[in-house]
Amino acid sequence: MNKRGLTILLSIIMVVSVVLFAVSCSKDDSKETTTNNARTETTDNSDETTTTTADDKTEEQTTTEEVTTELVITGREVMPGKEDVDFGGLTFLISSNCDSDDSWEDGKDFWVESVNNDAVNDAIWERNDVMKKLYNCDIQVDSGGKDNGYNADVASGGGKYIAASKLYGPLKSYLSGTYYNLLKLDIDFSQSYWDQNYIDSFSINGKLFNIVGDWSICTFKGAWIVFYNKNVYETKFADTDIYQLVRDKQWTWDKMEDMMETIKNDVNGDQEYTFSEGSDADILGFISTDQNAQGFYFASGERTIGVSSDKNSLIPVIPTEKGSDVLDKLIHFLNVESYLMTGYTSVQTALQNGTTLFGGEVLDVLRRMSTAEELRIGILPLPLMDENQEEYHCYVNRHAVSPLAVPTSYSNISVVSDFLTLFAYHSSMIVRPAFINTYKYTYTSDEESAEMLDIILDSRVYDVGYLDEVPSVSGFVGYISTMISNKKNQYTKYVQRMVGSLESELDELITKLNAVDDNY
Repeated sequence: MNKRGLTILLSIIMVVSVVLFAVSCSKDDSKETTTNNARTETTDNSDETTTTTADDKTEEQTTTEEVTTELVITGREVMPGKEDVDFGGLTFLISSNCDSDDSWEDGKDFWVESVNNDAVNDAIWERNDVMKKLYNCDIQVDSGGKDNGYNADVASGGGKYIAASKLYGPLKSYLSGTYYNLLKLDIDFSQSYWDQNYIDSFSINGKLFNIVGDWSICTFKGAWIVFYNKNVYETKFADTDIYQLVRDKQWTWDKMEDMMETIKNDVNGDQEYTFSEGSDADILGFISTDQNAQGFYFASGERTIGVSSDKNSLIPVIPTEKGSDVLDKLIHFLNVESYLMTGYTSVQTALQNGTTLFGGEVLDVLRRMSTAEELRIGILPLPLMDENQEEYHCYVNRHAVSPLAVPTSYSNISVVSDFLTLFAYHSSMIVRPAFINTYKYTYTSDEESAEMLDIILDSRVYDVGYLDEVPSVSGFVGYISTMISNKKNQYTKYVQRMVGSLESELDELITKLNAVDDNY
């Protein structure tokens, strides 16, 4: 053998030796190997390997770092538990049953044409695109569906629409017999992407015919809240963290009134506190509209109609002793010098001009003020009546509530549970965060606003009588403002007079509701 051949042979022998050594070292980690010179112990799932050498009795300790990859859920991947869903190319058409001139048109909650660099718009587009790619389906909307033949399609059993929104009178819509009972579907309504307060308010006798979830930007924007002008606030309260008051449940009517009365300033010296756009405009503590009275009434935890303890019936909850106490407190609170009831546009103007500390309006007003330059506005939930109240309550304007219902004309009921669940889930992961971030980074100027917005959205409440315009309740809710304006509490007397007719109205509603089939 020549020298080159010998060299190659030796190299092969060395490689084989190294391989054999490596194989011998790769045996089961749980095994124990002992030699004359060393003893190595390795325990399963241990980060440490200890080697003891017999000759010099020394110990060497090495640590190996275990690498773990944590799966981050973003809502852009298949929903856990829904890996097998394939809609087979179905197109899901949702009817937005709004009037063409309705300022609360909700069609864009379900579908947008394209991305346009608006974060919420683009999130809605992305949610639909994610569902299309993951589950083999398409989502479309018929804005103004009731003007485009929705009712006729449902009546004829056409099956064109999988769902419809904007059914004014969520309870009364049950009575038509043309919607499925959602509680009979295979849907876990305990999940956070469903509006739990809505479910609690409208689940009656095992029936729920429409639902609100995290797709409903319209319902988000309709929450009645408190705005505050930060520049005005800092002139007197720079050392007080108002967000911490909210967190500590010390944000109450009394605390708000103290701030209102402290900030008021009769700039023009006419001994009155009025709204003006002039250079000598007074500084007010709180400016709002006639809807503010009912907003604060519901904020106290009061309701007009509730569900009985057995969940089988509707009952009047107006006749409570607390209700009269609430009116007494409201009559005082909404008649202090620093409070002014005015028109809708004046609330926005006063906040923009810095002539009020607080403003009461729906959340959407923040978006409407977004073009104002250098405007520093914060948002807060409606305050607690007092520190004995455990939770905040922000009622939702009737015209903003946008539940989805599934018409019986849509016969492919087997896919409905999956579609509604996936639509709500991916909305909660993609659309809701975009909405909150927009209000945090675009419409307000601090990190805490996102925290406040979460509190507001989770504090939304729905009054059955108010939303369904039950005749006796409609008169009562309107009369709240009258009693406050007249500074005369006739709460108990009024309730005693109207509760009989309210009970009759509810008995009629329940009788009709019980007669409605589940439609399966």
